[in-house]
Amino acid sequence: MFNRPVSFVVAGAAGAATLAAASAPSPLYPVYQRLWGFSAFTLTVIFAVYVFALLAALLTVGSLSDRVGRRPVASGALVLLALGMLLFAIAGGSGGLMAARIVQGFAVGAATATITAMIMDSAPNPRVGSIVSSAVPSLGNAIGAVLAGALVEFAPLPRQLVFWILAVVYLVLAALVWLVPERARPESTSRESIWRSLLPSAGLPPATRPAFFALVPSISATWALAGLYLSLGSSVLSTVLDVHSHFVVGIVLGLFFAAGTSGTVGSAVLPPQLREWFGYGTLTLGVLVTIAAMLMSALPLYVVGSVIAGLGFGAAFRFAVNALGEAAPVAQRGQVFATMYIVSYVAFSVPALAAGLAAERFGLEPTAVAYGALEVALVLIAMAAGLVRARRRVRENELRPGAAASTLVSRTFSTPRQTTHYIECGSTDGPLMIFLHGWPSIGLIWRAQMDAFAADGWHCVAPDLRGYGGSSAPTANDAYTIEEVVADMAEFHDHLGGKPAIWVGHDWGSVVAGELAAHEPKRSRGVVLTSLAYFPDANALPTLVPLVDRTIHPADQYPDGQWDYYRYYTTHFEAAVADLDADKAATLASVFRPASPAAIGKVSPTALVTRNGGRFGAAHRALPTQADPTLWPPADFDVLVQAFKAHGFRPPSAWYTNDDANIAYARKAPNGGRLSQPVLFVNGEWDAICSITGNRQGDPMRAACADLTVTSVPAGHWLPLERKTEHIQAIRTWLKSKSL
Repeated sequence: MFNRPVSFVVAGAAGAATLAAASAPSPLYPVYQRLWGFSAFTLTVIFAVYVFALLAALLTVGSLSDRVGRRPVASGALVLLALGMLLFAIAGGSGGLMAARIVQGFAVGAATATITAMIMDSAPNPRVGSIVSSAVPSLGNAIGAVLAGALVEFAPLPRQLVFWILAVVYLVLAALVWLVPERARPESTSRESIWRSLLPSAGLPPATRPAFFALVPSISATWALAGLYLSLGSSVLSTVLDVHSHFVVGIVLGLFFAAGTSGTVGSAVLPPQLREWFGYGTLTLGVLVTIAAMLMSALPLYVVGSVIAGLGFGAAFRFAVNALGEAAPVAQRGQVFATMYIVSYVAFSVPALAAGLAAERFGLEPTAVAYGALEVALVLIAMAAGLVRARRRVRENELRPGAAASTLVSRTFSTPRQTTHYIECGSTDGPLMIFLHGWPSIGLIWRAQMDAFAADGWHCVAPDLRGYGGSSAPTANDAYTIEEVVADMAEFHDHLGGKPAIWVGHDWGSVVAGELAAHEPKRSRGVVLTSLAYFPDANALPTLVPLVDRTIHPADQYPDGQWDYYRYYTTHFEAAVADLDADKAATLASVFRPASPAAIGKVSPTALVTRNGGRFGAAHRALPTQADPTLWPPADFDVLVQAFKAHGFRPPSAWYTNDDANIAYARKAPNGGRLSQPVLFVNGEWDAICSITGNRQGDPMRAACADLTVTSVPAGHWLPLERKTEHIQAIRTWLKSKSL
């Protein structure tokens, strides 16, 4: 089997080669018309039957790869595409061309969604995947048009050679895709469910529908323009602009699609909020320039307009693919992209077919000009839809405590040593912000923060850390050292692209964020620590206990101070876990309670755990407790409970049992663990365990951070849930002050 980089190259090559078939016949259409004497309408029918066959494939086998795997569907489609090329090579009239186009269309339809999903599956990260998968159509069309034009003009067998070459390429690729590893798929797929999936259907997962419908005008605008170029583009060049070289025709068509590839890649360097509008703006300008060029019969101006329009085509389509890739669940990507291409090819074919009819009645030039005006109208509709979508997104991301609706997408990443489940939202091209939870939580604790910063343009990601949720949960306690977790996050960060990120932590998540910044500083642009300060000598009892405020917790009565609960894990681990596991829902509900200022200056309940025989005393289980909906939205709390029912409290609690290993790891950090990055500490004033107000707990952090900002919020330990708005605003203010 190929490794991931080679698999990605093979998938991208297969995607580009597949779309080359769509444009390869275009430079030959004037030749076919002269040779067999058919009309412009017949030409558009030959063009359209391809699309109808393609749509039939998308409606039937478009999502088949979600059930049987990418390889068999991709390979079969490529073999069928090779057959279509052979039919082109032996065609003797319009009937033969239609037969070839039908086979070709069905093959491309079967391959398109599958190979797009294969590209996304094998991409090194979502950003690269969206760039390549959205660049593939324009790149493939450019290759097909230029190759066909060159061979028709200069090579022997002008009507056959390009198809023989493509047939061989498809057969080679059909063999190579079998060496691309499959991403995991459900093993329960039955033969009945496979046959049921072949019934004509199109659909979208409910979570994907709002994003999809908002993008329909954009998808339609881009693909309608591509349909014009591939159906009547060669006729416009030969009839309106007096171009008689097949090679020049292929070059002009190829320039449009090559510019599309450039627009796809180039738009990635723009700020996220400008990418959509760059696509629409250049698309509109390019179409207006080509309209002027046709009215003036100016070939150079037409070429310039085609390049500008191509840039817009690539940028706008990439924006759509990226948005849908973010919204689509991994297991349903085939279905989502199949539905996207159904819309794309309807827009690709129906206006072009209507233009073929109009050209016979009104002439080619007026029809092409009217088509351009229609294209501008579609782009204006897409822009209006974009504005509505942006306003809706702003409204949806206004912080509403307890609101559960958002655009979080669940994903899983695996390496040979670990699996990390994570949620993400926001543009994958935005600057990266990674949120790390603590005990006893999951990535979903960050919903409000993620929605807010995604609306600001950030790519927000929150993993379930080792032992939690859908991530790896080894049985051995020594698997939960900070060194192991930092290694997990380093691999995860590489998966996300490896660009320096803002790391936001809470509780043990703050420990991981701080240690990662200390040991691998290039991964971090800045660090936000919430509730728990940074300790360069490790978050461990030998570090914490000497800092206890003895005016509140006298050493003779409370030797470990508020950290007695921590000590209890090291001395009574099995008993501690058993108590927590006795009623997981009640445990979680009892742990997540808001604090009050009455806790200030009082002995913390966590200082009495050993004396009471456990967190819950003689009962050894949490009392029946209702979850506080102001902290966790009910639906999210249900997810939290289910996550702890999967693995229980043993793996999360094992984090407390590795002090010696964590101290040894902290001592390996360069510069004594000193952090050079900007650091924000958000302190909970009512946090009876971790507050740094009025005590020495913050002293090691102040000494170890070169650029430290401290903000205090009237909240307890669950500050990210208790004070969502204030927490978000504190981070926003700090980011702005540090120009991050």
